[in-house]
Amino acid sequence: MNACVTDRPVLEAEIPFDTSGHTGEPVRWWRTPEQLRAEVELLVATVVGEVGQVVTLAPPGHLFGRLFGVELPALKGIEVHSAWQDPVTPPTWRPGVPALFVCLPASWVALRSLAPRIAELPRAVALHSAGPTTPHTRQLVGALRGHPFRAVELFGSTETGAVASREIAADARDEQPWRLLPDVHADLPAEPAERRLTVSSPRLARRDGHDAPPASWQMGDLVRPAGERQFTFVGRASRLIKVNGLRCDLGRVEQTVAAALPGLDAVCLPVRDAVRGEHYELVCADPAGSLDATSLWPLLRRALGGTPLPRSLRRVPRIPRSATGKPLTHLLTAPAATAATAGE
Repeated sequence: MNACVTDRPVLEAEIPFDTSGHTGEPVRWWRTPEQLRAEVELLVATVVGEVGQVVTLAPPGHLFGRLFGVELPALKGIEVHSAWQDPVTPPTWRPGVPALFVCLPASWVALRSLAPRIAELPRAVALHSAGPTTPHTRQLVGALRGHPFRAVELFGSTETGAVASREIAADARDEQPWRLLPDVHADLPAEPAERRLTVSSPRLARRDGHDAPPASWQMGDLVRPAGERQFTFVGRASRLIKVNGLRCDLGRVEQTVAAALPGLDAVCLPVRDAVRGEHYELVCADPAGSLDATSLWPLLRRALGGTPLPRSLRRVPRIPRSATGKPLTHLLTAPAATAATAGE
């Protein structure tokens, strides 16, 4: 699947995109300007449509933010309003001009409050990526029902670029399957058995040190075929989550905590988050009784560094484990009264 490793020099025009390293060692991926331009043109033609301005809430160091906050405005010669540096201040835009909003999971809180202003635009599209949508997403879609507004979700990764899209409905019961983009191929047989999603396209990135992009790429996502070139998302094959677009490997967090705090037995449980899409709770047992929430948070900050901190801590008398030592997480799903959020 992967191209051979060589000392191939980086072409001058190639652009690097780094995975964060929270799932292992950071990896650099290279894309050519032609690949970026092809992805923008494809998504404008099939998903976005013509717009006259971009309001981006995604940082340009991320592939998604680069494509629509830098490449699209340059390609089309349209203005861009960057609002990703300050998530507290509401974004601004030019009235009367069709707009594209480039959104991460946390962007929807601000956009939901701006629904009346968005409704005044002659046309608006909100493009979402880097994690699941939140309840605020559907609230905005519902609030703008009847207005020329669409919300579209992209499925993809740093390694693959966008591979599929779907419209976001106001009602979660109307959730649509993902549809592959026209230049993407995936093996999606008729039988609806779960499988790792493996894709190929001319937009796969070249891994640093490799001679060329791989012929295909197996993503860390479990999907179920749902008709011709369509699938539903089942879950992550690994323990990878994205906290507002930032990759976070829960297994790596547990290993880091165990190394830094050897007396603490801790397990990470993934949870849905109304603002960030995905998050996690740290369930811990402290047999020695030497740590409390006040002392534990600073230790976790020091140990985890740039990795997202847990949304909350929950202390339990012990972590139930199987005979082989694996945590029995189904026995830990009921929250207890000792949960504490960051900073408490």
